[in-house]
Amino acid sequence: MGNAKTEKKINIVRKGLAWKSRNHVEIPVKEIAHPVDKALVGVLEAAHVNELLKEPLNQLVSLQFGPTLATGIVLDDENFPELYGLLKSSADALGIQVPYTVISNEFEGINAFATGTDENPFIVISNYAPKLLSGGELQFIIAHECGHIAMEHMVYHTAGSLAQLMGGYLPVIGPALSNIAVLPLNCWNRCSEVTADRIGLIACGSLQTAQMALLKLVGGFTDVEEVDISHYILQGRRIQNRQVLGKLNEYFQSHPMIYKRLEALEYFADSELYYRVTRKPFPEDRKLITTQELNEKVSNLLRII
Repeated sequence: MGNAKTEKKINIVRKGLAWKSRNHVEIPVKEIAHPVDKALVGVLEAAHVNELLKEPLNQLVSLQFGPTLATGIVLDDENFPELYGLLKSSADALGIQVPYTVISNEFEGINAFATGTDENPFIVISNYAPKLLSGGELQFIIAHECGHIAMEHMVYHTAGSLAQLMGGYLPVIGPALSNIAVLPLNCWNRCSEVTADRIGLIACGSLQTAQMALLKLVGGFTDVEEVDISHYILQGRRIQNRQVLGKLNEYFQSHPMIYKRLEALEYFADSELYYRVTRKPFPEDRKLITTQELNEKVSNLLRII
């Protein structure tokens, strides 16, 4: 007769498998990718940029993140089996190997990030996330990060992050030079976040859950379920439109503002593309957004000036 700890672990794993059998869906990443994201990854692959950067980045990643990986608690079927089940189901749905993933206190707030190279990717999840996010919200952020890996974003994301980091070591001109160097990467990176958000939405299966996960990135310990999302989006749009210098600052951001990501998810959830890839029946009570309309709406949303 097994001990109580072993029996509890088996029950958790069985629960995860049952969840997977009900909700598992293969996610066609290339089909749902933002067109700018898909195009740039294709161009860089054709130019063999990935191969040129792979080895230098492996060394830099080891230098920068080695301690985090060594001290973080690894997700596997022995540690955090239920959370590992969410990770594995995301990887399976995306057709990738389960990435090395750790829980770390070196990453502040509620968040997660993926870095490394396409051959050696890894994910770091902040230690607050498992405590403050629901199962569906965790599924969203984990699938989001796995989506970056599936889309082969790793080398280019890591190159941009490390370029900004290295710029900090050069006196006076370093930050300016690094910002200029990564401006084109930031433009693509913002589009790649839209792709990853779409993957997260398909994985968690609920627009409300996906939006709650994004709101918790900025809301932290507050009860974001009290937030009216439509009102939040409208407020963000109004304030940003009044700030000329604030709008220019977006060029130096690798992620779209949260209110833009929330709105982009709404467009996707109301599109023919979403219903087609999730194999849901088209609703009869409203007209869905075509793929061309979706691309135009999201491009306008991400446009800065």
